Amino acid sequence: MRSFFKLICCLFFLAFFQMTFAQTGNGGEEDMLGIHKVEKGETLYRISRNFFLTEKDIIEVNPGLTAENLKAGQVIKIPITVRNQHVFKEEKTETIKVSSNALYPKSTARKKTDKSRKINMAVFMPLNYEAVDQLTFTKFNIDEKKRQRYKCFDYIYFYEGIRIALNNLEKSGFKVDCYVFDVGDNDVAKVQEALNSEVMKDMDVIIPLVFKQPFSIIADYGNRLQIPIVNPMSEDLSILDNNYVFKIQPSAAAEVETIIRYIRKYYTDANIVVVHDGKAEMKSVLDYYQQLLTKGKNTWAILDYNKYASKLSSKLKEGKKNVVINLVDKGNSRDNENYAKRLLSAFSFKNDAEVILFADYSWIEFPHLDYSLLEKNHYHFTLNHFNDYSNINFVNFVKDFREHFKTEPDRIYATLGYDITMFFVNSLVTNGEEFIHNPNLNRVDNIISDFYFERKDEKFGYQNKKTTIYKMEDYKIRAVLE
Repeated sequence: MRSFFKLICCLFFLAFFQMTFAQTGNGGEEDMLGIHKVEKGETLYRISRNFFLTEKDIIEVNPGLTAENLKAGQVIKIPITVRNQHVFKEEKTETIKVSSNALYPKSTARKKTDKSRKINMAVFMPLNYEAVDQLTFTKFNIDEKKRQRYKCFDYIYFYEGIRIALNNLEKSGFKVDCYVFDVGDNDVAKVQEALNSEVMKDMDVIIPLVFKQPFSIIADYGNRLQIPIVNPMSEDLSILDNNYVFKIQPSAAAEVETIIRYIRKYYTDANIVVVHDGKAEMKSVLDYYQQLLTKGKNTWAILDYNKYASKLSSKLKEGKKNVVINLVDKGNSRDNENYAKRLLSAFSFKNDAEVILFADYSWIEFPHLDYSLLEKNHYHFTLNHFNDYSNINFVNFVKDFREHFKTEPDRIYATLGYDITMFFVNSLVTNGEEFIHNPNLNRVDNIISDFYFERKDEKFGYQNKKTTIYKMEDYKIRAVLE
């Protein structure tokens, strides 16, 4: 395995190295209780998540309590631990009210980390080692070669992000043995061969950057051996049927929830217009918007742009803030840019109707779009990972990336590889066996875009619900809600 690492290192001009790191003492939990008044709509599961506990923890200190007999207005006891004491006021026994504005509760818990435990991490990804000979250059073919696409570079940014994270972790005293398996993105045979190797039995976490079929094989393997499996890119919720899976990309539903909560926090009296184009694949998203909007106090409307484009102006209310959520996707950049121009132009017919626009992040990349219209209409977008130069952790990452690889990171893969490695290595060391039951226990320093994981129950895997909302302001992009 190490000779394989050495060969990959030479061919890609990257340094694979081994690092190690450590398990944290769990620390004793305080033998104290607080109380909480159950609010309307709260479930036992939701309360347990809010206080970083399990349902069993709460039931044990409330004899006779069950998920079924929990009622609004009921006062229940809550075990106070180092992970939830920050949400209690100084007087430990008074009622807690968790802020409804906290979209993703941030842990401030700090455990003393004993960096003596070594973590074994496996990365499955298509390095396409067999295609490396295509990189042979001469002075006669260099211009032609530069124009070609090389399979061995398709996902290399992901590994380079991991490499920066491993370097930073080593400097902080962590140690990890990183094993990289060169498998095709849809090569079941190579994946199975790698899983059969003896070293795999000792893995603490597996990160497969592969397609659905090989991923399901790896997920089953992780389930049998109780190894966390991190899926970096899939948006398919069916992968959560395996309860050791961690899905990094937030679902469309999570994005809907984030936008609606943001509106309810900052635009309580706004009129909301959801614009769509009637595509079947967007029906579930549209239905979820309608479900959440029905429960709120905002005025709202849903408009099929293909049928009723001329009626958009009439849906905007003068003298009010109007949040317009765009779900229209024409399928290619050119058509989407033309559509964006038409939509922004339609807003100008209602000068007294202030627009707050939510649209895809790709709009800032349209070459002929008038940015002043995006600025005027308070353009927002949501994204899990974004190259945000106002984020000091991203700026530091870019500096490290330039120093190591003499180039700029790509838009998604590099930071994703970095954040996944930083989060899971740090959390596994700090929380040990506790991690799989509550991955949100402690704060991870120097991460670019944090994660917040939830799951339905212990039969399912975790999905990351953390989506950041960005806004154009003074012709700059800044995060307005994390």
